[in-house]
Amino acid sequence: MADKAEGVFLRNSTGLVRTISPLNILLISRGQIGFGTGLITLNEADSFLPNGNLGGYVTLAILLMTFVVLFEAYIYYFIVKSVGRTAGDYVWVSRTLGPVLGGLLIFGFTFTGFPFIAIVLNWMITLSLAPSISTIAVATGSSSLLSMTSFMMSTGFLIAFSFIMLIILLLIDIFYPKYGFVILGIIVLIALIGTFMMVIPYLALGSAGSISSINSFLSSYNSSYYSIASQYKGPVISWPAILLLLPFTAYALPWINNAADFSGELKNLKRAAWMGTILAASFSGIFLALFQQIYYNMLGFNFATQAMFSWPSSLSSMGVVPNMLTVATILFRSNAAYIWIMNIAFSFWYLASVQQTILSISRYVFGMSFDRLLPSWFAAVSERFHSPVNSLAITGILGAIMIIITSYTNWLYLYSTTALGMVFFAFIGITAIIYGIKRKSEAGSHSIPLVISGIIVAIGFACLSYQFLFLPYYGINALSWGLMLFFWIMGALLYPISKWYYGKKGLDVSMIFKEIPPE
Repeated sequence: MADKAEGVFLRNSTGLVRTISPLNILLISRGQIGFGTGLITLNEADSFLPNGNLGGYVTLAILLMTFVVLFEAYIYYFIVKSVGRTAGDYVWVSRTLGPVLGGLLIFGFTFTGFPFIAIVLNWMITLSLAPSISTIAVATGSSSLLSMTSFMMSTGFLIAFSFIMLIILLLIDIFYPKYGFVILGIIVLIALIGTFMMVIPYLALGSAGSISSINSFLSSYNSSYYSIASQYKGPVISWPAILLLLPFTAYALPWINNAADFSGELKNLKRAAWMGTILAASFSGIFLALFQQIYYNMLGFNFATQAMFSWPSSLSSMGVVPNMLTVATILFRSNAAYIWIMNIAFSFWYLASVQQTILSISRYVFGMSFDRLLPSWFAAVSERFHSPVNSLAITGILGAIMIIITSYTNWLYLYSTTALGMVFFAFIGITAIIYGIKRKSEAGSHSIPLVISGIIVAIGFACLSYQFLFLPYYGINALSWGLMLFFWIMGALLYPISKWYYGKKGLDVSMIFKEIPPE
């Protein structure tokens, strides 16, 4: 039971319980990074850019982004180990840069999660299960399955499915918070199994066998492997093209903040700190690059890059589009049981992304409320279940609203609001620089590494922020600019409003930001 506050904080303890093991935070971090969903997006990324982004070698883009993210992971390792509180990165930034900037950054950062919940639940059907079933139907000759995918893609089904999944996850997180984290870890394990199953067909058949199999399949649709591959006329590597791919890697790799966000609920904090940050980032960067390179090596760069443009329209019209999962399904089309298990397991990446987002947003809302930047109601914790019930409830309500909005509007502009996250991470780097210089005694041996890491992270994410905000390829428009400015302005106003409100009650909230919150 949380004690009543005697000082400036709402209570003398958060009421949350340390139940997350180091292994579980490692798995949870995989769910946030979106390892599998990012891989499929990156397979197709060149096709979203002008003229097919000739020379956009995805593996190099992943490795370049991983380089920056490893320095980010080091900063987050330090945050988790030294702060160890719920919403730890927000706590660290607000105590170093001040509450106005801290509120501005975290409020915008938290907003990115609400549309993400809706979009990813939509993607679980539209980009994963429906295309998977369509591919299985075509590859195995089970055309009756195509009517199922048509029904799954209907607006009514998408809304119903999204609401059901959201409600189930929220009920688990509210009434069984410990199992909410455990279930998230299990979901990620299932998704990892599906991902490794996806790689096996390529390795089992080898390059020659994979090419022969896909060529045989395409021949039934008046196409061939060779006719597609021969149409690519660009270079293999072009650094300007690779740089344009970096925002697509940003949907997958930088999101390693879970360990900091949940650090008030981590067991064995020292071990969990590196497993949830440095190990998690290393695993994702290495395996994303490895799997993408396997895709290139087995099918050839020319085919892998050109397929999105020269794929038979008869296949595309049935929902069968070329990516690593689709092609793996085609390669092993004679083993129906295998490809069903593989595709269903792989779809769990989307469920993992939703569950971690629900948990993550609720903790950031809780952290802001505990600091009195948001109404204290949001920091309520169930004495029976030890879950932040009200912050979970508002996450669910706003997530449900976004489900409706994304179902009836063109929500592609919401992609560009990822800039809110990139700006936040850039300031994580800036905070590391300031902390390493001004608080050398507290940073200790981490002082110089923090400054070096901060410089690399600040520059890397400033460049990504520029790409999202000022280049026309990632969905930026007046509406997305308006949304981001609204949340930045509202975030900046949180502290002045709180100071004015509580000042009338004789409470100096500025004292909150001179110390870290209680456990």
